[in-house]
Amino acid sequence: MNEEKSRETPIESPEAAPDVVAAFEELDTDQIPSTDIVFECPHCGKSLSIDQRGAGLVIECTACHELVTVPIPEGMVLSDIDLPPEEQETQLSNMRVMLSKSEESVAKLTAENQTLNEKVESLSRAMVARARRQAELRTIYSALAKSHAETEDTLSRLRRFLDEND
Repeated sequence: MNEEKSRETPIESPEAAPDVVAAFEELDTDQIPSTDIVFECPHCGKSLSIDQRGAGLVIECTACHELVTVPIPEGMVLSDIDLPPEEQETQLSNMRVMLSKSEESVAKLTAENQTLNEKVESLSRAMVARARRQAELRTIYSALAKSHAETEDTLSRLRRFLDEND
């Protein structure tokens, strides 16, 4: 496999340490550590490489952007890659910070979404009101055009009458 390998960014990483997530980047074949899991995307066939702690994770292929489950190498047990307790504490702390930031983002996006929905409702009401006003104006225009035609007809008859009686 002389093709350039790439490391993927995990989508879900319940067992992966934060440094596993941060370590994914484009690599040449000779830069891939022997402990990495090398596999092909089942959707597009691109060769992918990920640290062994990514075993079992769902990641996004960098080529086709489809979700791919990282295979668990034969003979490997996920407990083999469990973090030591002190690293688990660090990971848990980092995950809590990320969760807090994610919750803040969700709250902000929810508020923005509500504001946008209110604007959409307001614009919809304005469009309905404008359509009604246009219909009213068309009705008034039609009545004025009819009245104008009748007035012209009456003036025309009056002119003829006056011309005949001179």
